[in-house]
Amino acid sequence: MLTEQELFNNYDDVIEVTLSLDTSQYASGDVLAATQEVASAVRTSGGRATLMSLVVLDKDDQAGALDIVIFRSNAAMGAAENAAVAITDANAAEILTVVEIAAADYVDLANSQIAVRGPSDSGMGVILEPTTGTSLYIAAISRDTKTYTASGIVVKLGLAGRT
Repeated sequence: MLTEQELFNNYDDVIEVTLSLDTSQYASGDVLAATQEVASAVRTSGGRATLMSLVVLDKDDQAGALDIVIFRSNAAMGAAENAAVAITDANAAEILTVVEIAAADYVDLANSQIAVRGPSDSGMGVILEPTTGTSLYIAAISRDTKTYTASGIVVKLGLAGRT
C-alpha cells in the first residue's frame, strides 16, 4: 500500500476524455454519456492506478449535477444517451467508483463551468484495475435537466501509481 506522499510522488498522468452527449434536454436519471473507453488508463495489462483527482469542464456553461461512473470493463448503463438508466446487476458489478458532482460544486468561469474533486472527496482515492488490458471505461448520469452540445463536457482523470 502506497502512502499519501508516495502517491503524490507517483502522480503519473492526467487523462482527458471528451464525453459523447446527446443534444436534447436530459431528465434527472438519464444516461448523460454512454460508456466509452479511457485508453491506456494503466500502463500494463493487469496494472492499477489510483484516482487522485477528477475535473469536469462544462464548456456549455450548464453547471448540471451529474455522476461520473468508472467501470473496469466495457459495461453498458443499460440505455442509450438521454434515456433512463437501466443498468443490469452484472454491469453494475463492473463499477469501480462513482464520483458525484453537484450543481453547487462548479466554479463559474463566465463562458464555462468547472468542478474539481480531490483524494478526500467521495468516490476518490479508489484503486482502479481493468478486468483485462489497460483500458478503463467511463459513463455519466444526469442528475439535472440540462441541454448540452455533442462534446460539451470534458472529464480529466488524475491518476497516480500507474503500473
